[in-house]
Amino acid sequence: MPTTLSPDSLPPGTMRHGARVQIRVIGALILREMHTRYGRENIGYVWLFLEPMLLATMIAILHSRASNHFGNDLKPVPLSLIGYCNFMTFRSIFNRAEGALDANLPLLHHRTVSIVDVLVSRAILDAAGTWIAFTVLISLCVATGMANLPERPLILILGMILMVWLSIGLAMVVCAITHDRHAVGRLIHPLSYIMMPLSGAFFTMKSLPESIRNIFLYIPLAHVFEMLRYGWFKTATPEFIDPMYLAAWILISTFLGLLLLALARQRIHMP
Repeated sequence: MPTTLSPDSLPPGTMRHGARVQIRVIGALILREMHTRYGRENIGYVWLFLEPMLLATMIAILHSRASNHFGNDLKPVPLSLIGYCNFMTFRSIFNRAEGALDANLPLLHHRTVSIVDVLVSRAILDAAGTWIAFTVLISLCVATGMANLPERPLILILGMILMVWLSIGLAMVVCAITHDRHAVGRLIHPLSYIMMPLSGAFFTMKSLPESIRNIFLYIPLAHVFEMLRYGWFKTATPEFIDPMYLAAWILISTFLGLLLLALARQRIHMP
């Protein structure tokens, strides 16, 4: 009978062993982050999704009386929920990257922990909170007839994953450039708010005049939101989604972020 090695008995240095170690590290960091943010008092970890749910509910209520000015099946409530919940994912990951290196220096004493692990664990936690909030709210909308079921769920899921990946890539860049540059760090939060009306979260590219649309399509978030709407709405089209442009942004930001973090790590003197 062939014997199967358990994950714990895998020899050090193998890819499977390294992957398992990193998964454990990220899992531990997620639990640490949850306890640091929410603690165990009152409703504790429920705030993970309750806070984004309350904010998204307010946005949905504001749009509930709006006319269906985008036409067809692009109803205002699901359109706003798809836009706002996914923008919250971006904003949370992007904003929390500022100062993340300074705040987590003690963790870098552990050889298996890197700042990338910290950023990824934070991103997973933020994405999980907004995804849970979105799932609950959109399910209520479907149940009450304010929204239809997604027409292309796999594309919708892909768009949500790409939003997280793009956010992590940009977060790594932000984390690296704001280390020892506190003046730059103060610009990150205002920049994320400026990005909200420019991201295409609340309007379609098709509704814009061509001259303005061409400017908005330079923003990678616009392509992600077009993908999300294409995944949910039957009449949405992939006309303004450029997969190669979006992939270039994701890969370049990830590579640049890793490079800048490595350079920043060299400037850190651990006691």
